[in-house]
Amino acid sequence: MHFKNILVPLSGANNDSDAKALESAFNLAIRFGAHVNALHIKIDPRSAAAFVGEGMTSTMIESVIEMAEKDGEERRRRARDLFKEISDRMGVPVIHDITDRPTADGASTRFVEKQGNSEDTIHSYGRLFDLIVICKQEGEEQINNSLLINAALRETGRPVLLLDKVMPKDVGLRVAFAWNGSVESARALSYSLPFLQSAEKVMLISAVDDLDEDIHPLAVQRYLTKYGVHADRCEITDSNGKSTAESILAEAGKCNADILVMGAYTRSRLRRLFFGAVTEEVLSNCPIPVFMAH
Repeated sequence: MHFKNILVPLSGANNDSDAKALESAFNLAIRFGAHVNALHIKIDPRSAAAFVGEGMTSTMIESVIEMAEKDGEERRRRARDLFKEISDRMGVPVIHDITDRPTADGASTRFVEKQGNSEDTIHSYGRLFDLIVICKQEGEEQINNSLLINAALRETGRPVLLLDKVMPKDVGLRVAFAWNGSVESARALSYSLPFLQSAEKVMLISAVDDLDEDIHPLAVQRYLTKYGVHADRCEITDSNGKSTAESILAEAGKCNADILVMGAYTRSRLRRLFFGAVTEEVLSNCPIPVFMAH
């Protein structure tokens, strides 16, 4: 099992987030012999009119649309220029159709443009990829970035790799896996096998709270042995005042993990009221890449 088809949404933002995501995806493509789709979604400038306030004149609305069009073209240009620069520098062949790949096992890439709402587009387009790679963003880009991450996690049914810096080619040598027995954890377990099978060390971290049923971490160990994966395990039973997310990140740090794997949004709204939103806290505070599945 390998990652053969990787999606990287490029926002065209005037920062280095797209570069980090694209370089990381190319590193994975070179490692696994995968194809990378670099997707830029250009927002329809007419949709900007929906966000203007009441009482604005037609001239003012036209001005808003014009500014949105200009911003969209600037983002498109930055995304295309960045794609060309990084693919050339890293020696990843650019193709126009998947049938044009030079070899079935080598890395390749192409630039894809769509127009529309980024969350709506990622819903359908992202469902036919083995992995979606997204770099977290701050500042004025944070809201749109968070909406994109949530859409990718909740709506595509595919795993999402979230990062805030370029990942090296050998990422996944030491994997921390946060297991809580949920459906989402089971999906993350299956999707992450390419990392788990090539890891030098796998630590199975089980966070147990008062509402958990038996989560069977020993059974997970036995399951992984069928795929040639030896996993050590630890159970978090006493938080010592820490949140579940803090405890998971502390254990991942102890084993010097270079990637964290976990299910995303595994708890109901009621359980989140009692135990907090683990996914959001991990995304905000995890210092290493996070591989998530919902």
